[in-house]
Amino acid sequence: MSRLTLAALLAASVLAAAPAVRAQDAQPADLTAFNEACAGAQQFLLGDVPAGVDPATILTPLCSCMDTQFKDFPQKDVDILAADLRGEGTQEAHDAHGSYTEVEDKARAGLNTCYASPEVQAVMAPSETPSESSAPAEGTPGEGTSGEATPAPAQ
Repeated sequence: MSRLTLAALLAASVLAAAPAVRAQDAQPADLTAFNEACAGAQQFLLGDVPAGVDPATILTPLCSCMDTQFKDFPQKDVDILAADLRGEGTQEAHDAHGSYTEVEDKARAGLNTCYASPEVQAVMAPSETPSESSAPAEGTPGEGTSGEATPAPAQ
């Protein structure tokens, strides 16, 4: 077999494999580990919740919304966010990621969208009964002083 024939065969095999590689990159991220981390990230996502409030009633729609917001993220972005939710996000891991600041910005925007969604707002809104004070609540769990949703500090 001549070198030219061998080179042509190698080039053809590389070109044939290229669409398969692109198809793999286009697949949605596997959010299984992220969803598990989200369900266990009460303190990170909500901070302290009022006594008698089951955090799962808030985390369920919040995590479902985040699943929708993050489904098109690259797998490495979903994985670093899951590590953050588990409390395993380190500066070294963020630096190794390569574009963590961009991921953090996109994640914050998605999280803010989810905090503002009707499904999450409905379960986060304080329910008033006639015996409760009519004074307004001081804030919504996960909301910063600017009104922008921010995760509770990781511990």
